Amino acid sequence: MPTTAALLMESPVPAPATRRLETLDVGKGVGILLIVLGHNALFASEHGNLNDFIRSFNLPFFFFVSGVTFVLGTRSLKTVAWMRAGALLKPCAVVIVLAGMLRVLSGAGGVEEVLLGLLFGTGFTLLWTPIWFLPHLWLLNVSTAILLRHGVLYLRTWARRIGMLLLLVAAGYLVLLQFDSAADNPVCLRMRTFTAALFDCGLPFSADLLLLTGVFFLLGHFLANRVRLMRHNWMLLSLVCATTLALHHFFGYTIDFNQRRYDSLLISTLQALCGIYMMLSVCSLLLSCFAPVGKVLSYLGRGSLFILIFHGSLMLKLEAWLPRWIDHAYLAAALAMAISVALSLMLWELSKRSRIGTLLMLPRKLRPQENSLPRQGGAGTTS
Repeated sequence: MPTTAALLMESPVPAPATRRLETLDVGKGVGILLIVLGHNALFASEHGNLNDFIRSFNLPFFFFVSGVTFVLGTRSLKTVAWMRAGALLKPCAVVIVLAGMLRVLSGAGGVEEVLLGLLFGTGFTLLWTPIWFLPHLWLLNVSTAILLRHGVLYLRTWARRIGMLLLLVAAGYLVLLQFDSAADNPVCLRMRTFTAALFDCGLPFSADLLLLTGVFFLLGHFLANRVRLMRHNWMLLSLVCATTLALHHFFGYTIDFNQRRYDSLLISTLQALCGIYMMLSVCSLLLSCFAPVGKVLSYLGRGSLFILIFHGSLMLKLEAWLPRWIDHAYLAAALAMAISVALSLMLWELSKRSRIGTLLMLPRKLRPQENSLPRQGGAGTTS
């Protein structure tokens, strides 16, 4: 029987680097724009049904893409945890501390809410709600590394992989039912002090979501090389789009991990999988037929971390300020989204050009011995 190390080194021939990286970046660019759109107050209130449709697949898509880009190789678990902490936990912590201290100095908040955000790291404990994704993604990376390091012998065949994914989604759905949704329990909208009620709404770093989000992350990891070689298929894309629209029309289900909402074990999962395929097909189509648009979206995808972190607070201010000068509600909303994205990207560019910005907000470059990967290269350690 092959050793665990040998299995971890297995990898098919990867797709050409530029194609595979641009496709995934375009996907993140499209996904982050949909997140910004969903957080726009006018769109969320006037087009709730469309917003629910987008949410039924958008975050599962982000977890899927994160799984596609996840590479364990021969890295140790300590290295994975440290690497991902620098990329995800560090900028999250910096924003929590700086924003929290400003509130403390202005008398609008206390130190306890800053500590709560740092230690619990969920949407209902963070002042900047969208960044709950970052500590959870770190936890997901580390958990996946542990699974692949110690369970790779049991994941060699697709039958076993599918069996495990089915078990995870069923168990994850049952776990989620044990926690309150903000729609049912208003206290889960925002908490600023350490109380026992915290655990009614979720676990630190949204660990209660780990099984469900892990399904999409692992599926992306298992399909990594196939995704990187994927080309759009008009017939299949049409069928998947029709299926997704029909499911939403007849059931109206959606997914909101932050709000602990996963409406149906079967239908929500099927909608998410169909939506992931649609997003991947759109990305391939954009790169093939609309290259300039694809380039712009690829750039947005590379800066998606900063857009995720900063767009919410910026857009909230702009939504309050712009209507004073612009009478047309939809024009003001569109400008609020565009300006918040542009300013977020500007902060990204400034961070790349500043030592302090790089130190605080960007991952450090690894030494060669820390960045140990399989010699063959490739997408997934178990693909």
